[in-house]
Amino acid sequence: MNQFKENTKQEVVNKIPVNSNADDMLKKFSDGSFLKNKEGLERLLPPIFLTVFLTIVYIALSHFHVKSLKEKELLKSELNELRSEYISVKSQLMKRSNQSEVAKRLELDGIKELRTPPILIENEKK
Repeated sequence: MNQFKENTKQEVVNKIPVNSNADDMLKKFSDGSFLKNKEGLERLLPPIFLTVFLTIVYIALSHFHVKSLKEKELLKSELNELRSEYISVKSQLMKRSNQSEVAKRLELDGIKELRTPPILIENEKK
């Protein structure tokens, strides 16, 4: 039984095709001879340009993202400042619009608050 398994393993190993073209390419790559001929260099230029272009795009997008995050934080802090200013101005307006505060300000101009209710005048129809 063990002999049968060993034979099948050897048969599988023997059935794998040996690609001499791949071996040649690995040898050229390890020697660096693929850069010496014009054909090898021409084949490598498009992937190199693509890699450089994608790297530049990636760097530009990361800079844009950082810039937009800084701007977002700046706008958020400005919004908080404006909100606090709005609340304080609104509370001052509410205080100044009280009847007692209005009466105090008008007293400086010589206008006094009425303490008696107004009299209603009615016209008789003829």
